[in-house]
Amino acid sequence: MVTMQDVAARANVSIATVSFVVNGTKPVSQQTRERITKAIEELGYRRNAMARALASRKSRTIALIYPLLEHHNHHSFVASAAAAAEEREYHLVLWPIHSGNATAEIASLVQTGMADGVLLMEVQLEDERVNYLQQAKAPFALIGRTRELTGIDYVDIDFEHSTETAIERLAALGHTNIALVIEDFSRTPLAQYSPPVRVEEVFRTVMSTKRLSGTVFRVSHDTSAMMSLADDILGTDPETTAIIAMHDEAALALVMALPERGMQIPQDISIVGIASATTIGAVMHPPLTTYEAPGAALGRLAAEALIARLEGGGGPPTQVLVPCPPHLGASVGPAPSQARIEAKAEAADSP
Repeated sequence: MVTMQDVAARANVSIATVSFVVNGTKPVSQQTRERITKAIEELGYRRNAMARALASRKSRTIALIYPLLEHHNHHSFVASAAAAAEEREYHLVLWPIHSGNATAEIASLVQTGMADGVLLMEVQLEDERVNYLQQAKAPFALIGRTRELTGIDYVDIDFEHSTETAIERLAALGHTNIALVIEDFSRTPLAQYSPPVRVEEVFRTVMSTKRLSGTVFRVSHDTSAMMSLADDILGTDPETTAIIAMHDEAALALVMALPERGMQIPQDISIVGIASATTIGAVMHPPLTTYEAPGAALGRLAAEALIARLEGGGGPPTQVLVPCPPHLGASVGPAPSQARIEAKAEAADSP
């Protein structure tokens, strides 16, 4: 292993001078700095993270509070947050937490100093974890948003913009009756989970403003609920010609079930996925048009915001909304003509 002493010998300076350059603790002449930098590059020297942590009395570790929920895949959030931390010589640790005792576990993590700061996921509108971290004056950043955001570092999906864009594009294709499918967390610890609430709010507002008709369907992750969804939509509002789904499993169930009920996609009904995994949409038939969840961007931005705060950033809080990039599939088309709708209705009524 290359040591600081090796760098000092190669640059013909003292170990103390190398330390000044490496840790940025004292000014060094430009010529000497260049010699030391060149020696570091030639020898492949890396600072000992543990030594630096001991010197600063910080762990140089940030904890990503990782919820134990089966229905979400957080890989892209985790991978990008870990990469951003490593680039700044921090370690990212996953801290799995059951929702029932989340605050107590976070308190233990903060009080023992095992992590310098905390990243929170699966944020709820009213989140006791956030309240605790604020009271403890512990550094943290959110991947998501609470209802009250004053002074809080957060990054989140721009659900509002993505939902409005999806509605506008469907309306431009002549769709006037649009259904929204969101996850139902009403009987779970995530009853206040922010994304479905925000999407439903903006859906109702935009549909009302544009004088469009629509129905909201809240669907759990129970298999029977998803398999009955197509019948629920067609039975509740037979004039529905487009569906916006922020629920990947439900979207897949609809793509499978609607053709079995004589509804061709997109000739009779269009489907769009919001905050979706494009990889899932690509394997559907037809491929689903999606607004992809920007997980990698959110993970990196959140880690960077937290580390900036840890390293003395005293400026205004980082508050960033990231839109969902669209990926065009084959599940969206013009609204069916009235003649086609009537013909389908007649076919359904005939014995």
